[in-house]
Amino acid sequence: MLYKVAATTSAARFQYPPFYHSDTLRQREWLGEASSTVELVRSSRGFLGQYRTVRVEGAVMQVFTIDREAILGNSRLKFLSDLVPVDEHLANIEKFINLCYVEEGWTVAQHGRVIALRATDESRLSSAFKASLYLGKYNDMANTKRFLTSMVAAGHSYEPIRGETVLFLFIGIGKPVYDHLVTYTVGRPTRIAGGQRANVPWGFELPVEARNPGEYEEELERIRNVIRLAKQDRAEQMQAARAKLPVGYIMPPFLMEFSEEALIKTVFRQRLFEKGAQGATVEVVSDMLQACLQVDEEKWTVLIDYHGPHLQQWEKAMRTLRKDGLTLRDIAAQAGVDPERALETPLYDLLVETVGKLPPSMWDKMR
Repeated sequence: MLYKVAATTSAARFQYPPFYHSDTLRQREWLGEASSTVELVRSSRGFLGQYRTVRVEGAVMQVFTIDREAILGNSRLKFLSDLVPVDEHLANIEKFINLCYVEEGWTVAQHGRVIALRATDESRLSSAFKASLYLGKYNDMANTKRFLTSMVAAGHSYEPIRGETVLFLFIGIGKPVYDHLVTYTVGRPTRIAGGQRANVPWGFELPVEARNPGEYEEELERIRNVIRLAKQDRAEQMQAARAKLPVGYIMPPFLMEFSEEALIKTVFRQRLFEKGAQGATVEVVSDMLQACLQVDEEKWTVLIDYHGPHLQQWEKAMRTLRKDGLTLRDIAAQAGVDPERALETPLYDLLVETVGKLPPSMWDKMR
């Protein structure tokens, strides 16, 4: 787990060095102050993503580092590093993630192209207090399991997590995915995205469904020409030149913050649990869910159990059983199982694998 520098080492508080993709640690000034002597203790990829354990003026601490390979190594992403200083931008973002979030005690977790910067209910004490007040349990208000076991399991209100949010940083995301995410306005208190009036695209994202990648090479050149037109030749303002951008350009990094209730009931359900979402969106929303699991595996595992993809199968199974009036013998026949053997087979599995089986979506058929 990430943690702050001990109070006795406050002299090193604002002297973390910026870290780079290479294993070489370079000492630089941090916020204008002289950097400390930094000794690399350990460099590894942990559950929360990449991190380095360093010793600064005798204090040992863990510093979050962006997993650049997960972003720059994505074969569908074509970055214009010759025009956009992507490495420099990532180094600066990484530096200030540590200053603004890690140093403040938040657990920062990365999965793929998504970084969870702050989960307001990380310790679950806030939702515990709310759930206890809701249920009138005043003698045990720090019970961090009460919301999950007494409210989620019983189908009660999700008010205890409605105001609890997760702040996500998205890096290397194409405009179509951004457009899908921005449609969620209920339960999304924050959207910070650098507009195209001054900011330039970072490159082009090849669609997951693309069959002929070579057909998209010209799109990268279109983006390159827009940057030259607005930033180098200055023949047009960026807000005018952006009209020439292709749909799949890579957005500059952006932030979105969602309430935990909106995530599990809407965003994850519609873009991940239910069939039909586009491939790139599924990939990014899956990264969001995995980042949440890294911050609090128990909470999100329980929420998935009550809202996950299996619910779609169960609903289909119930509708089919009610409509067709099937018997156990009919179900066994569909499963290709002897009726006597079906009596010994878990009924839930039998139903989900037969009458609960979902048809392929349009995107599944395209793949």
